[in-house]
Amino acid sequence: MHREVIMKRLGIRRKTLVTLLGVAVPSLLAFSALIIASTALILQQNASRQVSSLAERSATSLAEMVGRSQATLTTMAASPEVDDYLAVLASGDQARLVEALRRLERTFLGWQKLDTTIQAIRLIDPAGNVLVKIKEGKLVPATGPARPPFALPAVHSVAGRDFFQAALRLPRKGVIISNLERGKVEEEETFCPAMVRFATPLIGADNAEVGVLVINVWGEQAGRLINRLIAEAEGSAFLIERNPADPQRNGIYLFHRDETCEFGDQTGSHRTIFDDYPREITSTWLNRDRGIAYDPRTKDILAHAYYSPYGLRDRGWVVVVNARRDFFLGPLTTIGRRTALWAAVVLILALAASLFFARSLTRPIQDVVEGIRRMEKNTDERIPEGSQDEIGFLAGEINRMADAIQHNAEEQLRVEEHIRDTEKLASIGEMAAGLAHELNTPLGNIKALAILARKGIERGECDRRSLTGDLDDIVDQAGKCSDIITGLLSFARRSEARPTPQDPTSLMGEALALVRMRAEKKAVRLTCNDPGLLPSLLVDGDQLRQVFVNILLNGIDAAPGGEVSVTLHQQEGGVRIDFRDNGSGIAPEHLGRIFDPFFTTKEVGQGTGLGLSVSYGMINAMGGSITVESQPGEGACFTVFLPKTQETGA
Repeated sequence: MHREVIMKRLGIRRKTLVTLLGVAVPSLLAFSALIIASTALILQQNASRQVSSLAERSATSLAEMVGRSQATLTTMAASPEVDDYLAVLASGDQARLVEALRRLERTFLGWQKLDTTIQAIRLIDPAGNVLVKIKEGKLVPATGPARPPFALPAVHSVAGRDFFQAALRLPRKGVIISNLERGKVEEEETFCPAMVRFATPLIGADNAEVGVLVINVWGEQAGRLINRLIAEAEGSAFLIERNPADPQRNGIYLFHRDETCEFGDQTGSHRTIFDDYPREITSTWLNRDRGIAYDPRTKDILAHAYYSPYGLRDRGWVVVVNARRDFFLGPLTTIGRRTALWAAVVLILALAASLFFARSLTRPIQDVVEGIRRMEKNTDERIPEGSQDEIGFLAGEINRMADAIQHNAEEQLRVEEHIRDTEKLASIGEMAAGLAHELNTPLGNIKALAILARKGIERGECDRRSLTGDLDDIVDQAGKCSDIITGLLSFARRSEARPTPQDPTSLMGEALALVRMRAEKKAVRLTCNDPGLLPSLLVDGDQLRQVFVNILLNGIDAAPGGEVSVTLHQQEGGVRIDFRDNGSGIAPEHLGRIFDPFFTTKEVGQGTGLGLSVSYGMINAMGGSITVESQPGEGACFTVFLPKTQETGA
């Protein structure tokens, strides 16, 4: 549980997992999108090629159909029955001419039975009279009056029709082809199914035009071809006319799955491709022989191929195949589902791999973190260096750093102890003159009393009471010397810090006694308030006494001829001690460095610069604090605060 809390706080596992997934998921999505986009492009390209091929093959099939119809017409025009008819015309024998027409009627009926694409066959004289007409497998009789130039009855006349006049002007074996349109008989209202007329001139023996042979070919054959190009579910196909010279027919539908669209110029619907498709697409159909376009509205594929039965660039038929996008991209849906399924599987595997990798990466880090926490509690602890990777190298470096830190800390402790001893010796040296004077007085008294006692004994003038009094005085003076030596030894004693309950008032009294002679020499008056009963402090008495002595000596040196006052009082949580002198004060630029080691404002040889630094370290080790306030010319005040309950140690 503790390990999880550590890693949750660090967020390493979460960050690692997010990073791995942040790389894996977008990459997977991008790869899936790339697969789908590439598949869609391949499907579209394949569909475009297939649709374009359909359109071109359809145009070729239309050309073949037209070619077959032309071949049928020229074969019929070169048949023996037609040659016989032309020969009879040259002879002028009327009876034979009628018989020749009867043979032609039978021949034409046979032709139509053999070729079901032929809707009608007509033989027309040069005046436009239809002499023979076979329509849909039946003979249409010529019931009208005899008409020139051959004095023969006619079915009807087409003399005024442009198509007939153009056919008469053709050279021998020339063929003219009409528009693909719906036919209509003059006496009927409804249109016949769509058809194309093929005509060729009949040339007599004298190279004169003696008539025209016409066949009508059903257009539904072309319609069936167009409708079979593509299934309704896949799209649609249609045949349109390119004819910019005739705006009524340019762009009309010739064949379409929706028959109401066809032959808008004849039916009155006037529906054209311009009503159903954008101008940029229809322009391509009407100006280019082949190509592929994409409907911007539906994204359908539109392939077209142009064929002209008239041999013209600007008049002919255009086969258009419209492939629905949702059909040719239909497999993409299945591919997308399968890709999504595999992506989900890969994502789950990536998630599992990411979790495993994150755990394998963070577990060694967890071990390092826990090892560091153990080292915080026990400096002898070290992190296990199990792996040989970067984490193992890091653990080894941390262990080496911990060894160096521990070594430096131990060395620092030794240096600090040495500094404290040095400062003690320095303080003892500063107090030496005063202590010598302090010891000299009782020792002089002892010597004087001893000399008087000896003289009295030598003279025999010493009584018991007087001798006893002198000895008592000697014992008293020796006790004073002993107290001075004991205090000095206690101050100079070198021992490890052992926090015990201490009375701050008593320690302050001892410190004042140690510096009294120094103060008298400097003419400094020492004062201390009576704080009453103060709480005990759990501190090392020798160290706290040394701190007091250091601060007092610093104040005595700063205020020669002045005063150093000490105030002890109880404060919330502990005891506060103020050391105030009325010396010259501390310059503002020196306040920030006053507790730095070896920093002193005294003359060379007058101080080590360690007293306040050592005192600062001792007070901090006791869990307390020491601060200073000063204004130049107004003296300084050092404030020491020590907690009454916190256990401390040096």
